[in-house]
Amino acid sequence: DGDSPGPVAVTSLVPDPEVARDDKGPVILDGCRSGLEYTDAWTCVYGDPASAETVVLWGDSHAMQFSPPLIKLAEERGWRLVTMFRGNCLTADVEYRPACDAWRANALDRIEAEQPKLVITATDTGNGYALWEDGKRMSRQDSEPLLRGAYERTLEKLAGATRPRGGVILIRDLPRSGFRPPDCLLEHPEDLAACDFEGMRKNPPGFDLAAARKVGGVKLVDLSDVICPGGTCNSARDGMVVYRDATHISATYAETLTDLLGRQIEIP
Repeated sequence: DGDSPGPVAVTSLVPDPEVARDDKGPVILDGCRSGLEYTDAWTCVYGDPASAETVVLWGDSHAMQFSPPLIKLAEERGWRLVTMFRGNCLTADVEYRPACDAWRANALDRIEAEQPKLVITATDTGNGYALWEDGKRMSRQDSEPLLRGAYERTLEKLAGATRPRGGVILIRDLPRSGFRPPDCLLEHPEDLAACDFEGMRKNPPGFDLAAARKVGGVKLVDLSDVICPGGTCNSARDGMVVYRDATHISATYAETLTDLLGRQIEIP
């Protein structure tokens, strides 16, 4: 249900809200995210490197936040999990920023070369990905129809890279808050429920969902009802900081989604 958690002191939360913003999981510690000045598709491999079942997790930081449960699944199921991430980089197939565009093209080539059985991806659908036209920044609203078409092209490419072996799983972008949840928790150390919020989506329903509905071979996974039951999101729940910032869940909480994601992900 969507009831708020009982009284829990902020001092007992993991991670500590003071450092929750850095709770991003092992991929950061392992140097698996391509730096902003680089265009190469940096990869890390988890699970069984010799496995014949290759799964790719690819995207921006909104894909990276799901790496803890997917690494755990790779270890449990013997996958060869290949990760590729670049923060603040649009994976929709459209001109955005030159270095990002080059990274995206390199990553798509790498995904095709990997011949994965499954590609798992996610993307930020917020206001940051406003496009450019004739050297001028478009409004996010005017960018939306172009982003839908561009992300449809990306999903088509990913589906093509997995045929006939498997398919694509798109994890829908999560509801977000209008504030930084860890900061709120620090401001309300004895009343964590004061930091509950009604989850919202920018530019609904999101270009990710709109594109996925049009591409065959793409399975949509929406975790909203679990992370924000009844539409209400908790900044902290079950002794954990759930949201490490306004738009990402913490790696500590993400790992608790392992079994849930595992039920949604099957390799043919």
